[in-house]
Amino acid sequence: METPLQNAILTNFKNENLSKVVTDVSYMHESKIFRSLLGRVTSVIGACGAVGQSGSKPSEKTSEAGTVTLPGYGIQTALEKWLLTHDYKKEREYPICHLPPPKSCNVTSYSIIIMSHTVEDISRLKKLMVGIQGLSGQSGTAEIILVWNSDKEILTGATHRCAKKILFYAEDESHPLRIFYSLENGLENNLLNRYHPMLKPTQEVVMYFDDDGPFFREDAMEAGLKLWQFNSDTQVGSMSRNFRFTSDRMRSAQISVAESAAKLINNDAWQTHVSPNDELRIAAHEDNSASNGFPEFIPLCHNETGDTVEYNYHNFPNFDAYMFLPSGTFLHRNFLCFIWHPVFAELRQFTLDHPTHPDDMVISTLVSHLSGKGLRSFSRRIQKPRNEELPVVEDDINSGDIVDDDLSRRRLLWEQDKWGDMREDAINIILRYFGSINPGSVGWCAGTKYCTEGHRKSEENSLYRCEPQHPTLKDIPWINEGGLGYNQCH
Repeated sequence: METPLQNAILTNFKNENLSKVVTDVSYMHESKIFRSLLGRVTSVIGACGAVGQSGSKPSEKTSEAGTVTLPGYGIQTALEKWLLTHDYKKEREYPICHLPPPKSCNVTSYSIIIMSHTVEDISRLKKLMVGIQGLSGQSGTAEIILVWNSDKEILTGATHRCAKKILFYAEDESHPLRIFYSLENGLENNLLNRYHPMLKPTQEVVMYFDDDGPFFREDAMEAGLKLWQFNSDTQVGSMSRNFRFTSDRMRSAQISVAESAAKLINNDAWQTHVSPNDELRIAAHEDNSASNGFPEFIPLCHNETGDTVEYNYHNFPNFDAYMFLPSGTFLHRNFLCFIWHPVFAELRQFTLDHPTHPDDMVISTLVSHLSGKGLRSFSRRIQKPRNEELPVVEDDINSGDIVDDDLSRRRLLWEQDKWGDMREDAINIILRYFGSINPGSVGWCAGTKYCTEGHRKSEENSLYRCEPQHPTLKDIPWINEGGLGYNQCH
């Protein structure tokens, strides 16, 4: 129950007449985005309050992460405090953040960011070196930033040939690699360092890889970049994860939202080209309504009904994915400013303190809530045309098959005690902090004959699926003339 002080704060916030410095700026300005995010969580709290009155609250699951947690709907308090106390008329040390535009058709190259911290794991070190070699020769690579997340001397003093080769590349002015030493720049060892504005990527779009890969071939990266060009205000990726909803209410909402999102994409609706935060462009459409027709975020009414989600790590679904693992994700560099914004300090501290350090979960959730949109997915593997015989692959950059790579990642689930439970604990804490879940991803095959009915009770757990899972270049609609999305940047 809210205290009189909390009620007063909320009333003052609603009645506050912010200065023209705030009200007259573009919808991309951080103050507008924060108010939109605050409006969403406030609406969710109201909706969950109504749901909670009609049912009993299930028993709580025991947390596997001890006392590391975040307050339910905590983002509301953080945003209210910031908007009430921050004066946008005054200069400040931290820059003002701006949401990126929905389209960035002129962007044709990317900064690649890889993070590492050790030379002791020789297999990982070799994968890193081979990955840098392959990525540096690709046409879309403008630069490669290696974020070194431990003492500089560990890398500069290493004797292994792979470490020496990495240093050689960084010293070669003609090579795209540069090294950012986190500790030398005043940062602590934190997985979120790869998203720090201090990296100053030269390109508008950043592509991320883990130091052990998998590192994608250029055709897959090019397809992902072209999809990102007309979805540059959200996260675009391929190594996706979804969640199983444990309540009938949430499962029903999931189906409704998935159908809505797919329908909008298939019909090339205006909502797929306009930011949900852009009130002026939304108002210009005749079919404007209270909901504006955008796919809705799904309330997680944990405080009222005990709602939880189950983390599904069994596959990489094209549809209904709510987060991406880092490798192969595209993100506009403007989001780096938001990720390290003072208002999200509580979220960053949680990432640092939780035993699984769930930066991937935090990034996907935060970015989708800032953008007001779901994610977009592309295939991490491009098949050869079906009438061609597959040649023998001798490209070192993909020497570790992606399927094998996923199996190696899953070993954490049984090598580290209760790792899977702790990952599930982390995503539930993060979602409770925001109060809702993004609408989910739409797969590469949307609007094509390859989009088929999914199986909600299978491991994939999605309303739709792409069959085949991995396309040929001719199957991908947005890179072929006449295909859905092609005309967005042509």
